[in-house]
Amino acid sequence: MLVGVDVGGTFTDLVWSEAGQTYALKVPTTPQQEEGFLRALDALREVHGAPPSPARLVHGTTTATNAVLEGTWSRTALFTTKGFRDVLEIGRQARPALYDLFTDRPEPVVPRTLRMEVPERLDHRGRVVCSLDEAKVRRLARTIRGTVSSVAVVLLYAFLDDRHEQRVRELLRDEGVDVPITLSSEVLPEFREFERTSTTVLSAALRPVIAGYLERLAAGLRKRSIHAPLLLMSSSGGVVSAEEAGRSPAVLLLSGPAGGVEGARRVGTAAGLSNMITLDMGGTSTDVALLPGGTPQRSPEREVAGRPVRIPAVDVHTVGAGGGSIARIDAGGALRVGPSSAGAVPGPACYGLGGSAPTVSDAHLVLGRLPEDRTLGGLPPLDLGAARSAVASLAQPLGLSVDDAAWGILTVAEATMEQAVRVISVERGHDPRGFALLAFGGAGPLHGAALASKLGIRNVLVPAHAGALSALGLMSADLMLSLVRSVLLPWAEAQSDRLHEVMDQLRATAAQRLSAAGVPETSMAFRYAADLRYRGQGFELTIPWDTSDAIARTRERVAQDFHDAHEARYGYAAPEDPLELVSLRLTATAPTQAPPLPPTKNAGPSSTPTATRSVYFGPVHGWATCPVFDRSQLCAGAHLPSPAVVEGTDCTCLVPPGTTAQVDAIGNLVLEVLPWTP
Repeated sequence: MLVGVDVGGTFTDLVWSEAGQTYALKVPTTPQQEEGFLRALDALREVHGAPPSPARLVHGTTTATNAVLEGTWSRTALFTTKGFRDVLEIGRQARPALYDLFTDRPEPVVPRTLRMEVPERLDHRGRVVCSLDEAKVRRLARTIRGTVSSVAVVLLYAFLDDRHEQRVRELLRDEGVDVPITLSSEVLPEFREFERTSTTVLSAALRPVIAGYLERLAAGLRKRSIHAPLLLMSSSGGVVSAEEAGRSPAVLLLSGPAGGVEGARRVGTAAGLSNMITLDMGGTSTDVALLPGGTPQRSPEREVAGRPVRIPAVDVHTVGAGGGSIARIDAGGALRVGPSSAGAVPGPACYGLGGSAPTVSDAHLVLGRLPEDRTLGGLPPLDLGAARSAVASLAQPLGLSVDDAAWGILTVAEATMEQAVRVISVERGHDPRGFALLAFGGAGPLHGAALASKLGIRNVLVPAHAGALSALGLMSADLMLSLVRSVLLPWAEAQSDRLHEVMDQLRATAAQRLSAAGVPETSMAFRYAADLRYRGQGFELTIPWDTSDAIARTRERVAQDFHDAHEARYGYAAPEDPLELVSLRLTATAPTQAPPLPPTKNAGPSSTPTATRSVYFGPVHGWATCPVFDRSQLCAGAHLPSPAVVEGTDCTCLVPPGTTAQVDAIGNLVLEVLPWTP
């Protein structure tokens, strides 16, 4: 049995695979995420009729992200080179809003009183200019002993020579500082002092938080006699061991969205799609990503709550538009939706858990798109009266009917999502009309067709178990480690022996860490890349480096690939200009045995609706009586009329007027969208 558990803002999804079949269930997310995780496993035991005994247990979590967003990290001290105490506050001197003099910057993770300056200095080649003042380190260590829960050590040019950082850790231990100590040379041996400091400090501040979370999970698993090793989804789109996540928790900051992208890649590729745009709409937010050629795009740096984190991450753009996003009227009298969310507690008004603010889910229920007589994820049946009351509180000041106010909520939410898709496609030189849209998450299939129509996208794919696709992605992901080492050399001086030395060091480190996770050497795969730029540029491009041939020959191909990539990205190349090698990267993977995508039942193309319901499709189409289909009863090859509603155990899909829909061989609902006027 393979099991994936994805904790979202509103629901916790569990997907399991056994005997060639895949199943899914939902439970409400709890304020303490480990409780929801364990409740999902208890629900699996009830469904399965016996305690689950998975061979592989993978978890997607927002614990690290929430700690950063809410500022609930651990009290942390920073030891840094003398003169660099204020790097966290100086940053890049970039202004969030150029003309806003009152914009608040995020508070530094480490307050100034806990930033300790250490006399020491290396130069840009890693040579010692000023030896480490060990006596000063000892004195500073005694001032923080017993007052902090974690320590970060970030010394200048430690990515070239880490001996001073290693010695600081030894001295702290000698002085009785018995807390996790995080070195920048282990978390991010890469240049750019601000980003390296920010990433290391965040990792240090999150280590006690994640350690406690993992300990509580481990205790709950032992209590349930589940002994499978726990793996966690990382931001890069691969999974890591619990030990690896505990060592560098920053890799978990985009855990959940990465699982959705991996699940979409798996299902879309199996369905024969190449260019894909993912639309993952949950209860709190919507995540969109671009997969040209079926390959997720990755970024070397992301920003979380205004704080840069330089870790390889799936390039996901997130907006605050989810099923629980709260609608409101702003100071100018305009209707706004999100980013505030009702979350899991109290949730939308229609959940009947005490929420009263109007949300996107309430609008769907008012307009007939969601059923008021079905339960979802352990919740009671949806409360139409409470939903209408919540939307009415917004309709009255706007001078609208309840139906028109609900339609306005959906229109504003879809405008936010449309803009998000344009950011990752049009603004990066891609025409969305050449892509298929994969709509998933608990609310994505309700908006997929309408959003595709606005973007000129013709095809929408709603996967089987769309509401829990992120959990399926967890089970499909490879074990993955991403390592980097800055070298900062003119390309002409990057000699083969130096490159071999760095590559071998990266490979040895990755192999050691994969072996510690139980991966045999024969199952390890290694891919290299180089960060290159023209001399004088401030940023670089990452170019894959095939090391199967001699380095002297592959260097020429890498240089040409850089020129080609630069022209594709910026519209020009300068082959006559000298290049600089900034960093070497290694991605080490251990392929997993992904669960099968079993064919759906094939009992003929006809499908019979289970009910009919009135659904509102905007001021032009108005209310229409729609057939309602049970997704579990649909057969391969089934063609559905439009408009229609397709209800599953994990989500509801809307087939609006002018849209054709059919079921493919593996249970995906494939919509062909024609432009329509709402």
